[in-house]
Amino acid sequence: MAKSSAFSFILVAIGGAAVGFLAAQAIPLTREEALTLQAEDAEKPQPAQATASLGRLSLGERLRGEITSASELNGNDGSRFMRYALSLNEGEIVEISLGGSLQGVVALYDAQLQLLNSGPTVRHRIEESGDYVVAVSGADAHSYGPFTVDSRTVELTDSDTLAVGERLDSWLQESSRDIMLSIEEAGFYQLEMRSDDFDAYLEITGPNGYAREDDDSAGDLNARIADFLEPGEYTLTARSAYGDGNGVYTLSIDPHELPGENELRNEGALIPGETLNGWYSGTPLTYQLEVTESSLVTLEMRSADFDTFIEMSGQGVAASDDDGAGGTDSRLQERLLPGVYTVSAQGFSASASGIFELSVSMQPTDIPPEL
Repeated sequence: MAKSSAFSFILVAIGGAAVGFLAAQAIPLTREEALTLQAEDAEKPQPAQATASLGRLSLGERLRGEITSASELNGNDGSRFMRYALSLNEGEIVEISLGGSLQGVVALYDAQLQLLNSGPTVRHRIEESGDYVVAVSGADAHSYGPFTVDSRTVELTDSDTLAVGERLDSWLQESSRDIMLSIEEAGFYQLEMRSDDFDAYLEITGPNGYAREDDDSAGDLNARIADFLEPGEYTLTARSAYGDGNGVYTLSIDPHELPGENELRNEGALIPGETLNGWYSGTPLTYQLEVTESSLVTLEMRSADFDTFIEMSGQGVAASDDDGAGGTDSRLQERLLPGVYTVSAQGFSASASGIFELSVSMQPTDIPPEL
């Protein structure tokens, strides 16, 4: 549980008497100032007394309310807020989410009125049984309106094994966790690790020195590994990107369907007007492109599995692109003289993997290339 420094205080609104409750900012003080405030603080209501005057919020029940100009004022930013007491038990993982038309956040404070978490949805593992404070705040001084607060205890499936087609919900506490995965049939699979609480990072190791890892390929700080897996026993390591995250995460593995009816082609000639599917797994794939007359050539590489990166070289040309097609997809557009060019399809990160689409189009042009 968080503890305050001897030389700083958290300004909280106890009974509406103080400002800055929602911000819960630590204010550095001199020793003399701290001693003075400690003496003054001794005469104020204690946290247990403060929560006794609040409305109650019960786990599993929807609470409805409304932020108006009469709601309590946060003196830091002019926003309005409402507070509720919530009884929680040690070891519970609680999820509290804000809904309704109000643009705002929900915050959870412990028994000492220290901020534990805040956002549209918060999750937290409870370390000590007792009363906690839930605060609902408008996003700014102009945010008013009705809201709902939903709360629940998150039920975790803390198994040490994962099977194809299954989903595992677990809790990460500033460390990594290993989960065993058994693959019975060779094929393409997609593994995902998702969390609303921290930056997910996923690693997998397996037979014959196989090793992959990923940070953000699933978007929104979620991890995805899409790859061909041989039969055997694998180890999945779930962690946060910087080793300091904690919260709920979901881990899943499913067969990876190939797009359309195209077969995978990881080498060979590129044919203008056609789209091929390839499989990237850490090693750049090279293709040949023949240009028979001066042309404006457009290459596009797209993938739902990873951040693509494309390169082209030959006849004095060297060009590359990362996100030119929007999002994490790539596009190269060059005026080229007749000749044979080499196209390299890869991931922006060497640890990426998955299925991609590669297409090329040509438009004859009299405008010479800039060499």
